[in-house]
Amino acid sequence: MEDFFYQHKRPTIIRAQGEDAEDYLQSQWSIDLPKLEEGGVRFGLRLSLKGKVLAGAYLARLQEEEFLLIAEQMPPGSLINMLEENVVADEVEFSDESENWEFFSLKISDPDSFVGKFGSERLTQSKFSNLEDGLFFPDDRLSGDGYYAVAQKGSVAIDKICEGLAEISESEYDFQRIKGRKYSIPAEVGTDDLPQEAGLEKSFVDFNKGCYLGQEVMARLHAMGKVQRGIIPVRWENEIQTLPSLPAAVMFEKKAVGQLKSLVRHEDECVGVAKIHLKAKEQLNESGLDLENEEWGKIFSL
Repeated sequence: MEDFFYQHKRPTIIRAQGEDAEDYLQSQWSIDLPKLEEGGVRFGLRLSLKGKVLAGAYLARLQEEEFLLIAEQMPPGSLINMLEENVVADEVEFSDESENWEFFSLKISDPDSFVGKFGSERLTQSKFSNLEDGLFFPDDRLSGDGYYAVAQKGSVAIDKICEGLAEISESEYDFQRIKGRKYSIPAEVGTDDLPQEAGLEKSFVDFNKGCYLGQEVMARLHAMGKVQRGIIPVRWENEIQTLPSLPAAVMFEKKAVGQLKSLVRHEDECVGVAKIHLKAKEQLNESGLDLENEEWGKIFSL
Protein backbone atom coordinates (compact mmCIF):
# COMPACT_ATOMS: atom_id res chain seq x y z
CA MET A 1 0.00 0.00 0.00
CA GLU A 2 1.22 3.52 -0.76
CA ASP A 3 2.41 5.84 1.99
CA PHE A 4 -0.45 7.49 3.84
CA PHE A 5 -1.45 9.71 6.73
CA TYR A 6 -4.40 9.53 9.07
CA GLN A 7 -5.26 12.57 11.16
CA HIS A 8 -6.70 11.59 14.52
CA LYS A 9 -9.91 13.42 15.32
CA ARG A 10 -9.55 13.11 19.10
CA PRO A 11 -5.88 13.42 20.03
CA THR A 12 -4.72 13.01 23.60
CA ILE A 13 -1.61 15.01 24.51
CA ILE A 14 -0.79 15.49 28.21
CA ARG A 15 2.21 17.42 29.53
CA ALA A 16 3.76 16.20 32.78
CA GLN A 17 6.30 18.41 34.54
CA GLY A 18 7.77 19.12 37.94
CA GLU A 19 10.75 18.03 39.99
CA ASP A 20 9.05 14.71 40.84
CA ALA A 21 7.70 14.03 37.34
CA GLU A 22 10.11 11.20 36.56
CA ASP A 23 9.85 9.51 39.95
CA TYR A 24 6.07 9.69 39.99
CA LEU A 25 5.62 8.40 36.43
CA GLN A 26 8.14 5.66 37.18
CA SER A 27 5.86 4.42 39.96
CA GLN A 28 2.78 4.44 37.72
CA TRP A 29 3.93 3.09 34.35
CA SER A 30 5.34 -0.24 33.22
CA ILE A 31 8.56 1.04 31.61
CA ASP A 32 11.85 2.12 33.17
CA LEU A 33 11.80 5.90 32.72
CA PRO A 34 15.27 6.74 34.14
CA LYS A 35 16.68 4.90 31.12
CA LEU A 36 14.80 7.25 28.79
CA GLU A 37 17.17 10.06 27.82
CA GLU A 38 16.13 13.55 26.76
CA GLY A 39 14.78 13.20 23.25
CA GLY A 40 13.77 9.61 23.95
CA VAL A 41 10.30 8.20 23.42
CA ARG A 42 8.76 4.87 24.36
CA PHE A 43 5.36 3.26 24.71
CA GLY A 44 4.28 2.16 28.18
CA LEU A 45 1.25 0.83 30.04
CA ARG A 46 -0.65 1.97 33.10
CA LEU A 47 -1.82 -1.16 34.90
CA SER A 48 -4.19 -1.84 37.77
CA LEU A 49 -2.99 -3.51 40.96
CA LYS A 50 -4.23 -6.76 39.43
CA GLY A 51 -2.09 -6.21 36.35
CA LYS A 52 -4.96 -5.37 33.99
CA VAL A 53 -4.49 -2.73 31.27
CA LEU A 54 -6.00 0.65 32.12
CA ALA A 55 -4.17 2.89 29.64
CA GLY A 56 -1.35 3.02 27.15
CA ALA A 57 0.66 6.01 25.93
CA TYR A 58 3.94 7.07 24.41
CA LEU A 59 6.10 8.97 26.89
CA ALA A 60 8.43 11.47 25.22
CA ARG A 61 11.05 13.08 27.46
CA LEU A 62 11.41 16.74 26.46
CA GLN A 63 13.66 17.72 29.36
CA GLU A 64 14.90 16.14 32.58
CA GLU A 65 11.57 16.61 34.36
CA GLU A 66 9.20 17.27 31.48
CA PHE A 67 7.31 14.70 29.42
CA LEU A 68 4.61 14.55 26.79
CA LEU A 69 2.18 11.64 27.05
CA ILE A 70 0.68 10.84 23.64
CA ALA A 71 -2.21 8.42 23.33
CA GLU A 72 -4.80 7.21 20.83
CA GLN A 73 -8.46 6.68 21.70
CA MET A 74 -8.02 7.53 25.38
CA PRO A 75 -10.12 10.53 26.46
CA PRO A 76 -7.82 13.24 27.86
CA GLY A 77 -9.97 13.73 30.96
CA SER A 78 -9.84 10.02 31.79
CA LEU A 79 -6.07 9.93 31.41
CA ILE A 80 -5.59 13.07 33.52
CA ASN A 81 -7.76 11.60 36.30
CA MET A 82 -5.78 8.38 36.20
CA LEU A 83 -2.47 10.23 36.32
CA GLU A 84 -3.52 12.35 39.27
CA GLU A 85 -5.23 9.73 41.42
CA ASN A 86 -2.10 8.66 43.32
CA VAL A 87 -0.46 12.08 43.67
CA VAL A 88 0.02 12.90 47.37
CA ALA A 89 2.93 15.24 48.06
CA ASP A 90 4.62 14.80 44.68
CA GLU A 91 5.78 17.92 42.85
CA VAL A 92 4.23 17.04 39.50
CA GLU A 93 1.59 18.72 37.37
CA PHE A 94 -0.42 17.37 34.47
CA SER A 95 -1.97 19.65 31.87
CA ASP A 96 -4.25 18.67 29.02
CA GLU A 97 -2.84 20.15 25.80
CA SER A 98 -4.85 18.02 23.40
CA GLU A 99 -6.62 21.03 21.87
CA ASN A 100 -3.27 22.61 21.00
CA TRP A 101 -1.93 19.78 18.83
CA GLU A 102 -2.61 17.93 15.60
CA PHE A 103 -1.88 14.20 15.75
CA PHE A 104 -1.09 11.97 12.76
CA SER A 105 -0.46 8.28 12.16
CA LEU A 106 1.70 7.72 9.09
CA LYS A 107 3.01 4.99 6.84
CA ILE A 108 6.39 6.17 5.58
CA SER A 109 8.61 3.94 3.46
CA ASP A 110 11.56 6.38 3.59
CA PRO A 111 11.57 8.06 7.04
CA ASP A 112 14.99 9.66 6.58
CA SER A 113 13.76 11.60 3.56
CA PHE A 114 10.67 12.56 5.53
CA VAL A 115 12.61 14.09 8.44
CA GLY A 116 14.99 15.66 5.93
CA LYS A 117 12.15 17.98 4.89
CA PHE A 118 12.43 19.51 8.36
CA GLY A 119 16.21 19.74 8.38
CA SER A 120 16.53 16.87 10.84
CA GLU A 121 19.16 14.17 10.74
CA ARG A 122 18.46 10.46 10.30
CA LEU A 123 15.84 8.96 12.58
CA THR A 124 17.40 7.23 15.59
CA GLN A 125 15.89 4.22 17.35
CA SER A 126 13.90 5.10 20.51
CA LYS A 127 14.36 8.82 19.79
CA PHE A 128 12.02 11.41 18.35
CA SER A 129 13.03 13.84 15.63
CA ASN A 130 12.14 17.48 16.14
CA LEU A 131 9.84 18.92 13.53
CA GLU A 132 8.93 22.59 13.34
CA ASP A 133 6.77 22.85 16.48
CA GLY A 134 6.39 19.09 16.75
CA LEU A 135 7.78 15.57 17.04
CA PHE A 136 8.15 12.58 14.71
CA PHE A 137 8.86 9.04 15.94
CA PRO A 138 8.29 5.35 15.09
CA ASP A 139 5.08 3.65 16.13
CA ASP A 140 6.63 0.67 17.92
CA ARG A 141 3.27 -1.06 18.16
CA LEU A 142 2.76 -1.25 14.41
CA SER A 143 5.16 -3.43 12.47
CA GLY A 144 6.64 -2.15 9.25
CA ASP A 145 6.60 1.50 8.30
CA GLY A 146 4.36 2.96 11.01
CA TYR A 147 5.16 6.40 12.49
CA TYR A 148 3.59 9.20 14.48
CA ALA A 149 3.80 12.95 14.06
CA VAL A 150 2.45 15.61 16.40
CA ALA A 151 2.54 19.31 15.56
CA GLN A 152 1.12 22.37 17.26
CA LYS A 153 -2.00 23.73 15.62
CA GLY A 154 -1.26 26.36 13.00
CA SER A 155 2.30 25.13 12.51
CA VAL A 156 3.80 25.20 9.03
CA ALA A 157 4.94 21.64 9.77
CA ILE A 158 1.43 20.30 9.18
CA ASP A 159 1.52 20.84 5.42
CA LYS A 160 4.97 19.24 5.25
CA ILE A 161 3.75 16.24 7.24
CA CYS A 162 0.91 15.60 4.78
CA GLU A 163 2.83 16.51 1.62
CA GLY A 164 2.97 13.66 -0.89
CA LEU A 165 0.94 11.27 1.25
CA ALA A 166 -2.52 9.85 0.61
CA GLU A 167 -5.09 10.57 3.33
CA ILE A 168 -7.03 7.57 4.61
CA SER A 169 -10.30 7.37 6.52
CA GLU A 170 -10.78 6.29 10.13
CA SER A 171 -12.22 2.93 9.06
CA GLU A 172 -9.27 2.24 6.76
CA TYR A 173 -6.84 3.22 9.50
CA ASP A 174 -8.57 0.87 11.96
CA PHE A 175 -8.49 -1.84 9.30
CA GLN A 176 -4.73 -1.38 8.82
CA ARG A 177 -3.89 -1.28 12.54
CA ILE A 178 -5.92 -4.42 13.33
CA LYS A 179 -4.21 -6.31 10.52
CA GLY A 180 -0.93 -5.07 11.99
CA ARG A 181 -1.91 -6.39 15.46
CA LYS A 182 -2.08 -2.96 17.01
CA TYR A 183 -5.01 -3.07 19.39
CA SER A 184 -6.93 -0.10 20.71
CA ILE A 185 -6.44 0.63 24.42
CA PRO A 186 -8.70 0.43 26.39
CA ALA A 187 -11.42 -0.59 23.87
CA GLU A 188 -9.82 -3.81 22.60
CA VAL A 189 -7.27 -4.38 25.37
CA GLY A 190 -8.58 -3.00 28.62
CA THR A 191 -9.65 -3.44 32.20
CA ASP A 192 -10.38 -7.18 31.84
CA ASP A 193 -7.12 -7.96 30.05
CA LEU A 194 -3.52 -8.69 31.00
CA PRO A 195 -0.69 -7.39 28.80
CA GLN A 196 0.42 -10.99 28.23
CA GLU A 197 -2.90 -11.83 26.58
CA ALA A 198 -2.10 -9.35 23.80
CA GLY A 199 1.67 -9.87 23.75
CA LEU A 200 2.28 -6.35 25.07
CA GLU A 201 4.61 -7.48 27.84
CA LYS A 202 7.33 -8.38 25.33
CA SER A 203 8.23 -4.77 24.58
CA PHE A 204 6.27 -2.56 26.95
CA VAL A 205 6.76 -4.06 30.43
CA ASP A 206 10.17 -3.81 32.12
CA PHE A 207 10.55 -6.65 34.60
CA ASN A 208 13.75 -5.36 36.23
CA LYS A 209 12.57 -1.90 37.27
CA GLY A 210 11.52 -0.79 40.74
CA CYS A 211 8.05 -0.88 42.23
CA TYR A 212 5.14 0.15 40.01
CA LEU A 213 1.42 -0.53 39.85
CA GLY A 214 0.76 -4.14 38.83
CA GLN A 215 4.37 -5.21 39.31
CA GLU A 216 3.65 -8.21 41.54
CA VAL A 217 1.29 -9.76 39.00
CA MET A 218 3.70 -9.05 36.14
CA ALA A 219 6.61 -10.62 38.03
CA ARG A 220 4.59 -13.72 38.95
CA LEU A 221 3.42 -14.28 35.39
CA HIS A 222 6.91 -13.66 34.05
CA ALA A 223 8.44 -16.18 36.44
CA MET A 224 6.03 -19.07 36.22
CA GLY A 225 2.64 -18.08 34.85
CA LYS A 226 0.90 -18.71 31.57
CA VAL A 227 -2.24 -17.00 30.38
CA GLN A 228 -5.14 -19.11 29.14
CA ARG A 229 -6.58 -16.60 26.67
CA GLY A 230 -5.21 -14.63 23.78
CA ILE A 231 -6.27 -11.39 22.11
CA ILE A 232 -5.97 -11.83 18.36
CA PRO A 233 -7.06 -10.30 15.05
CA VAL A 234 -9.86 -12.15 13.25
CA ARG A 235 -11.89 -11.90 10.10
CA TRP A 236 -15.68 -12.06 10.11
CA GLU A 237 -17.64 -13.87 7.44
CA ASN A 238 -21.38 -13.60 6.95
CA GLU A 239 -23.71 -13.22 4.01
CA ILE A 240 -25.64 -10.44 5.74
CA GLN A 241 -24.23 -6.93 5.69
CA THR A 242 -25.36 -5.80 9.15
CA LEU A 243 -22.62 -6.04 11.75
CA PRO A 244 -23.45 -7.98 14.93
CA SER A 245 -23.99 -6.20 18.23
CA LEU A 246 -20.74 -6.00 20.19
CA PRO A 247 -19.31 -7.30 22.37
CA ALA A 248 -20.52 -10.73 21.26
CA ALA A 249 -19.82 -14.10 22.84
CA VAL A 250 -17.74 -16.54 20.77
CA MET A 251 -18.97 -20.13 20.93
CA PHE A 252 -17.43 -23.61 20.60
CA GLU A 253 -19.51 -26.76 21.16
CA LYS A 254 -22.30 -24.55 22.57
CA LYS A 255 -20.02 -23.07 25.21
CA ALA A 256 -18.66 -19.53 25.36
CA VAL A 257 -14.92 -19.56 24.73
CA GLY A 258 -14.30 -15.88 24.17
CA GLN A 259 -15.58 -12.50 23.12
CA LEU A 260 -15.56 -10.55 19.87
CA LYS A 261 -14.58 -7.03 20.92
CA SER A 262 -14.56 -5.03 17.67
CA LEU A 263 -15.25 -5.17 13.94
CA VAL A 264 -14.23 -2.84 11.13
CA ARG A 265 -15.39 -3.04 7.54
CA HIS A 266 -13.21 -1.84 4.69
CA GLU A 267 -14.33 -2.43 1.12
CA ASP A 268 -15.36 -6.11 0.95
CA GLU A 269 -13.47 -7.32 4.02
CA CYS A 270 -14.36 -7.20 7.71
CA VAL A 271 -11.76 -7.66 10.44
CA GLY A 272 -11.87 -7.35 14.19
CA VAL A 273 -10.31 -8.21 17.53
CA ALA A 274 -11.37 -11.14 19.71
CA LYS A 275 -10.28 -12.63 23.02
CA ILE A 276 -10.26 -16.41 22.70
CA HIS A 277 -9.52 -19.24 25.10
CA LEU A 278 -6.44 -21.06 23.83
CA LYS A 279 -8.28 -24.41 23.83
CA ALA A 280 -10.44 -23.08 20.99
CA LYS A 281 -7.65 -21.57 18.91
CA GLU A 282 -7.16 -24.67 16.75
CA GLN A 283 -10.85 -24.65 15.88
CA LEU A 284 -10.63 -20.95 15.06
CA ASN A 285 -7.76 -21.62 12.68
CA GLU A 286 -9.31 -24.64 10.97
CA SER A 287 -13.03 -24.05 10.57
CA GLY A 288 -13.86 -20.92 12.54
CA LEU A 289 -15.94 -20.22 15.62
CA ASP A 290 -19.60 -19.25 15.84
CA LEU A 291 -20.93 -16.10 17.43
CA GLU A 292 -23.64 -16.28 20.09
CA ASN A 293 -26.33 -15.70 17.47
CA GLU A 294 -25.81 -18.22 14.66
CA GLU A 295 -27.28 -15.75 12.17
CA TRP A 296 -24.26 -13.53 12.80
CA GLY A 297 -21.94 -16.01 11.11
CA LYS A 298 -18.42 -17.02 12.07
CA ILE A 299 -15.01 -15.58 12.85
CA PHE A 300 -11.72 -17.00 11.59
CA SER A 301 -8.04 -16.36 12.23
CA LEU A 302 -6.78 -13.43 10.24
